[in-house]
Amino acid sequence: ASSLIICRNKHWRYISSFHGPWLQLPPEILDSLAHQNYTQPLPRLIDPAVFYDVVKIRRAVDEATEDAVRASNGMSTTAMNASLNHLDPFGQGGPQAPKMSKERIYKIRQKAARSLSKAYALDEVAASVATMQSTTSLEEVALHVLRRNQTDTEAKYVHFFHEKIPSRMMEQYTPLEPLDDVILNLPWEKQAAPLRTRALVQIFKGQFEGAASDLSLGLRIAQELKKMHKPGTDQLVLAKHYKEEQERWNRNGKDWRQVPQLKEDDQPSSLEQQMLFNRAGVYLSIACQNVHAALDGLKQARTKNENGDKIAKSLQEKEAHQARLDARKLVKINAKKALKDYLAFLGYFDYTPGLPVEIIDEITRRINDLAKDNKQTTIHRNRLLEWNSHSSSGRSSPMVSSRSSHQSSQTPDSGLEWDANGWPRIPHRKIYPSSALFAEKPLPDLPVFPAENNRTDDSPLSVSNREAVTYHPLLTDALHSLLLAHSLIQTSPTELLRHAHNAARLARLADGYPIFQAARSPARADWIEVLRRANNWIGLSEPWQKLCQPTAPNSQSEQDATAGAQDGTLTVNNAITETEEQKRERRKREAIIDAMGDERVVDEETFQKAVRARERRAMEDEEGLSGPLQDVNGGRTAAHKRWAQDDGKEYPISSERAEAICRWIKEAPLSMGVKKKRPAKKKAPATNGTSAVTDGM
Repeated sequence: ASSLIICRNKHWRYISSFHGPWLQLPPEILDSLAHQNYTQPLPRLIDPAVFYDVVKIRRAVDEATEDAVRASNGMSTTAMNASLNHLDPFGQGGPQAPKMSKERIYKIRQKAARSLSKAYALDEVAASVATMQSTTSLEEVALHVLRRNQTDTEAKYVHFFHEKIPSRMMEQYTPLEPLDDVILNLPWEKQAAPLRTRALVQIFKGQFEGAASDLSLGLRIAQELKKMHKPGTDQLVLAKHYKEEQERWNRNGKDWRQVPQLKEDDQPSSLEQQMLFNRAGVYLSIACQNVHAALDGLKQARTKNENGDKIAKSLQEKEAHQARLDARKLVKINAKKALKDYLAFLGYFDYTPGLPVEIIDEITRRINDLAKDNKQTTIHRNRLLEWNSHSSSGRSSPMVSSRSSHQSSQTPDSGLEWDANGWPRIPHRKIYPSSALFAEKPLPDLPVFPAENNRTDDSPLSVSNREAVTYHPLLTDALHSLLLAHSLIQTSPTELLRHAHNAARLARLADGYPIFQAARSPARADWIEVLRRANNWIGLSEPWQKLCQPTAPNSQSEQDATAGAQDGTLTVNNAITETEEQKRERRKREAIIDAMGDERVVDEETFQKAVRARERRAMEDEEGLSGPLQDVNGGRTAAHKRWAQDDGKEYPISSERAEAICRWIKEAPLSMGVKKKRPAKKKAPATNGTSAVTDGM
């Protein structure tokens, strides 16, 4: 059967992450929004680097589209406008516009290829999404240039993305030679982008070692370029003026339009972020690739040792044991590398815990008192709010206590400052990098998560603490990939539970509106499947979908009862009653939605298999709710659902990565019984410093 022939750039991963209104907004509005986002106090709504990049990509693609249309028509813009002005009422007539020369058409197409090359160099995934929304004349513009000049490097780079290949056959029909030629013919300062592209192609081909090497080299180039970009004297003066204007604007609340715009060379770039994210994914793939080699035959060997067999191991058994040790070492090493890169990626995005819980409670209480005309309780200058010590899970419980009136309200024990009217002064929000939430020690001022039921305030005048995080299109996938890496490192369930709560905290805060729309995350799907297959080994108290769901003022409890059909745990609401027909319709609807996001669905047959497999798994999950959850009074109680042990042989639902991680969690021991070598003790340096000189001789 003939396969669909489409452009190569439609095959890139994470394309859905870069869809959004930025593709339709006018360029002037998009540019002003990027500037407004940059001048905002931290944490900004959207990462400035990726925001400025999509603005430049949109501008480059629009210019290339206009040039490609002009070249295909063979008429200049002035001639086309003049011909339109001379049309009769029936749309015909008027003088015929002169055609452009072949040399002029070639120059215009060369200019369009140059603009597209710039867009793909910034971010090939975002540029691919932008070109998909544009005219089809862009697909052939680089090919026309190469027919005239086969050595045009920029046209070669663009044609690599626009070349037509059979659908879903990226690895078979994508050679690396065109990218090799592009890299060799470019100066070193421009090689980072094609190195990144070649690494992504190698990921498709399963050549992870080569991909990691290219991404590491590209990352070093990006870091060197960042060091070389040192501002001159005039730029330092401009930066000082910009900082003063921004501080004045933050202090006095002036209009953001008064803050000077950044020049294009001074705008932040997302190239380092792309390198770190992709390299982390490569390391995680290498770790998962070695899981089966580290576990095959391990159970039989351990059983033999536990039975006390005194027979000496054969040479084959020793080699198999050493191969398992080497594979286990590769799993741990690469998982740690992936974790390091994911943390570095998350370090680019700011997070604030918002206002302290004590201030929120005090302000909410006083607003409600004022609304009830209760003036007697609005001013309590001697009211002190003390913090309890924070637990290891990052939870905090504020305690309210009253003191005698002779005590000062500004005692250091309260941790708050009060104005003359007894209202707490609003402090500046603390800003942390997102990676700080996953450090060994929890942050001291994180709000309670998951929120406790006794702290829910149904008052319409309640005040939120305004947690916020800077958005990036790949933030959600990085958060869940980080949890997968922790699973391979064999982080303790208690520690991993804290990291999972913080990942869900950031995932529910991440919102790219009005620039990006929410996207599906492969790592999120794998993490949910790991929770399902590993029987929720970290002990989540709520469904993962519910933990990551943004807080809504009037959220329906029906979602809470059905959310667990796709993740680790399920809680049932007493008020929900569902007929068998409604249950079947819900299962079918959820199965269809989930199957539409499966990359393996390519035709009607695979789609029907995917839907049936998901419906069958949902039925197996819900069977555990029929008997064991009935209490003495006949009511339902919240409990863990029965886990599906098998996805069915007809159509596997989970990915190979999820299956490997689940097997590692269930079968991998914490230790293989091999003693670690103690590191050599370092000699104490001499007091006069001569040892440092002699060591280097």
